[in-house]
Amino acid sequence: MSTTIILVASFYISSCTDNTYFSKSIPIRDAYFTGKVTVEKIRKLDKYSISIFDSLTGRSDRIYTPYDVFEMKTGDVNHDGRTDICIGIIKPTPFDPVLKKRLFIFQIDRDYIRPLWLSSRLVRPLEEFAVLSNEGGCRIRTIERENTDLFCINEYKWESFGMTFIKTLNDSLHYADAQSLLLK
Repeated sequence: MSTTIILVASFYISSCTDNTYFSKSIPIRDAYFTGKVTVEKIRKLDKYSISIFDSLTGRSDRIYTPYDVFEMKTGDVNHDGRTDICIGIIKPTPFDPVLKKRLFIFQIDRDYIRPLWLSSRLVRPLEEFAVLSNEGGCRIRTIERENTDLFCINEYKWESFGMTFIKTLNDSLHYADAQSLLLK
């Protein structure tokens, strides 16, 4: 009897907790850096690690955040010829103390990870983002929450010291519809 209770309790607890953590590694090859960027949860520290490894020089750098990471993408966001690291992070800010999804952009500068732009917010609350590159440069496309049921797709580009809103591509979308249109 006690074994059955323990098994049921164990099953219930494990099914109620999600022990999956975001982890991703992306190769980078541009005129200034050849290697990879990796984000992973360091359970022992209860922090996320964002690291780079330059396969040509053998140098690496690592930064940590105590906040959850939900996405990582790369692209030349500020048009300087170097690949930037875009991290989706869930954290409060001094002006908005609620845990929300935010977009942080880091640059790789002489084999070091340096902050380029740390957003406190976009036009609306962020849900997902994509980094799109074409002849016209790099843009960030987002799914943002309009209300509890509807979402919009917005587009941003880099201007002098940060991301600038360009336009709303679609609005009043259900989440699944917004996801299917994000990369189009």
